[in-house]
Amino acid sequence: MKKIYLSLLLFWFLIPDEALAQCISSIGLDSRVSGSWVSSCTSTHSAGHYAKYYTLTLSSSKEVTIDLESLTDPFLRLLDGAGTAGTVLATNDDISFDNKNSRITTVLSAGTYTIEATTYQAERTGDFVISVSDECFNSIALNTDVSGSWVSSCTSTHSDGHYAKYYTFTLPSSKEVTIDLGSSTDPVLYLLNGSGPAGTVLATNDDISFNNKNSRITAVLSAGNYTIEATTYGAGSGGNFVISVSVSTAPPGSFPFVINAGLNDAWYNPATNRQGFLITVYPISKLMFVTWFTFDTERPSEDASSLLGDPGHVWLTAQGPYNGDTANLIIYLTEGGVFDSAQPPASTDQAGIGTMIIEFADCNEALITYDIASPDISGEIPIQRIVSENVPACELLVEQLQ
Repeated sequence: MKKIYLSLLLFWFLIPDEALAQCISSIGLDSRVSGSWVSSCTSTHSAGHYAKYYTLTLSSSKEVTIDLESLTDPFLRLLDGAGTAGTVLATNDDISFDNKNSRITTVLSAGTYTIEATTYQAERTGDFVISVSDECFNSIALNTDVSGSWVSSCTSTHSDGHYAKYYTFTLPSSKEVTIDLGSSTDPVLYLLNGSGPAGTVLATNDDISFNNKNSRITAVLSAGNYTIEATTYGAGSGGNFVISVSVSTAPPGSFPFVINAGLNDAWYNPATNRQGFLITVYPISKLMFVTWFTFDTERPSEDASSLLGDPGHVWLTAQGPYNGDTANLIIYLTEGGVFDSAQPPASTDQAGIGTMIIEFADCNEALITYDIASPDISGEIPIQRIVSENVPACELLVEQLQ
């Protein structure tokens, strides 16, 4: 009977510890850890909120930056000691007005601390990434420049006696990445696999060219975490530097073209300047609307006149569905109206007067094939954008729609 009682008592005490182990784990300096909020792990400091806890041990005093990133609005607490009920040393909700992620930067003495990763609102679940970095180790966003300095307290893992700074970045999908390191001190770049300075070296570079002592690495990388070591060619060299990580946009033609709202613009054929088309794409309904500004097939007689504009002006419209890179439209002629007046009402023949096919080669060029029944005319018109400001947005949409 005593054995049974003791067994039940032991089981009773093990349950909370086992559950707690799922909610608390350790995190090292200069590392990134993924996690998820679940209802079985709750916050000690915010009733009704889910939380995960991470213990951090420092062997010496350091300035530490803790980042908590999530699509769910996150909230950070830094606690003293190795428990969930420690004294709150610092908190943060949003990094800035435009950045809902959380960040705490503070100087900590040697010892053990606990990080509470929770949410701004109660009972929110979701995934997150938490990272802890010091002055030697930071994260870098894609397509940004970061300034830094080499100091004796941050040393290279791969070159004895050299100073270094480390930067981690994450790729959500396979991309061609270019890393640039510029400095008046002769720099050297290492690209490492994973989220730490001890990762496998994937690439290295000293000089871009004989005449350019800056460093550059360009590589196609799979989705995942990577670390950059920014160091120097000479041992014990200090100085300032600028490092950047850029992701190239896919060159035109890398993906099958897909009609998208980035085509919304004014288009024309340079051979018939002053005539042209306004193209509007409706991606939800998969329809295209085109306004065609042109002239009659023959010039009116010299004595023909109009109260406003040229008597030969013609306004045509076309609309219809699209699929892939091609739109199949019906051409309509609207007539009978008076400028800026409801009377007499203008009319449009709903059967249309012909057809128009627009086939897009890319975000800047297309070919219109038209066939009008009355009068009996048909032909082809190569068109291009009048301005190219919307081309980058169009190319990005082409990639996203694959």
